[in-house]
Amino acid sequence: MFSKVTLTAFCATGVLILLNDPESRYPRLKEDQIMMRQVSDIDLLLIGKTGNGKSALGNAILRRKKFVSKSSATSVTKEIDYEVSDFKGKIIKVVDGPGVGDTRLNNEGSVKLVVQAMEQAMAANTRGYHAFLLVVRFGGRFTAEDQDTIRFLKDMFGKDFVRHFCILVLTCGDNFERDAEDSGITFDQWCSEQKGVFQELLKECDYRVVLFDNITRDKDKQERQIENLLRVVQSLQAHGHRYTDENFELAQAARDRAIVESKKPAIREEIFQETSLILQKLDQVRENFQHEEQTPSLKQLLIRCDELIKGVRDQDKGTGALHDLEESISSVRKSVEEAIRVQTTVAEERRRMEAREKEIKARMDEEMQRQRQQFEEMMAQQKKSEEERRAMERELDKKRREIEAERMKAREAKEQELYAQLEKERQLFQKQSQELERVYKEARKKSDGGWLGKVFGFVRKIFRF
Repeated sequence: MFSKVTLTAFCATGVLILLNDPESRYPRLKEDQIMMRQVSDIDLLLIGKTGNGKSALGNAILRRKKFVSKSSATSVTKEIDYEVSDFKGKIIKVVDGPGVGDTRLNNEGSVKLVVQAMEQAMAANTRGYHAFLLVVRFGGRFTAEDQDTIRFLKDMFGKDFVRHFCILVLTCGDNFERDAEDSGITFDQWCSEQKGVFQELLKECDYRVVLFDNITRDKDKQERQIENLLRVVQSLQAHGHRYTDENFELAQAARDRAIVESKKPAIREEIFQETSLILQKLDQVRENFQHEEQTPSLKQLLIRCDELIKGVRDQDKGTGALHDLEESISSVRKSVEEAIRVQTTVAEERRRMEAREKEIKARMDEEMQRQRQQFEEMMAQQKKSEEERRAMERELDKKRREIEAERMKAREAKEQELYAQLEKERQLFQKQSQELERVYKEARKKSDGGWLGKVFGFVRKIFRF
């Protein structure tokens, strides 16, 4: 975001510039505020991204090389170092904090080292600090890494530490001076032209911003820079408080969150892998919903989700840094719960269908049994009827035979009676015939050729004897 501009001869000496232009839109520091509570001791903590000239600024304030300063992307300041200097009766204590942004803020080990170093910085000055000097290099863009650095420092010292305790120091003031010869713009004007995140940073620190030349060898310029810096520090002293251990302790939760945030990529990768496996298993289980009971398998997936959530919460330590990861696991857990609900519904429906099938089968069996029983009863009835019919036929046959026998007997009796009658008639006839024959014989004897003989001959002809 920084654009290189040049300045007028106003900055030709390379001194520290304080935003104190009467026409500036930035707040003018009141003289009574600046002169309040003049103290002999000034405690300063240097913070910022490595490579912005933090250690070199400390050397410039001390006016001697005490801190190791290199133009490097890797941090030189690994351990906390401090030194004091007597400047016009004021004892200035400068603590060189660890570089931030050069080490990966998503690396747990690096973040812990920085946190430990910041704790050492607080321990190095138990009374606390009058000001934090937030070091930013002039001439470069205010990048996402710079923004991450500011956020990380807020995690270290509290979200309001910039507003209440920070002075923004732009190093490489010599570059600004060279450009100022042609641009005709003042540092105040340059600041007013800045937009976006850097303008928000200026506003947040109440426009406490200075330009510093770390490499000047001009003794007068060095002193003027320090004097101007101390005036801004004294404006903070006017508030009557330092940044102390108490403030640092209040930011403990934010530091814990920063440490957890540094572990987040590794935790995210682990969670992504485990949730992917859970979702893969979930898809496999869903494919078998209609074939077999899958609730035990789904409950195992639910247990795995709960274990993941517990693990995330344990690692989160109440900081909330891993809340989004917990939400993603919870989303997977909801999918598993939904699958359990569907499986339960399917299982219940299957059980209802099985019960219905059993009921229908039982009814069919009962109906078949009833029909079989009816058939057997009908067959038994038919058999009984057949037996009764046969018995009746036998009875009828018996009666028929009896009737036939009676008829035969009657016929025989009738025949015998007729025969007896015929026999009787025959005998009678025979008797009559014998009687006639006797009569005839007697008559013949009486008359051998008379009319009686003719009659007798006629009778014999009729009866053929």
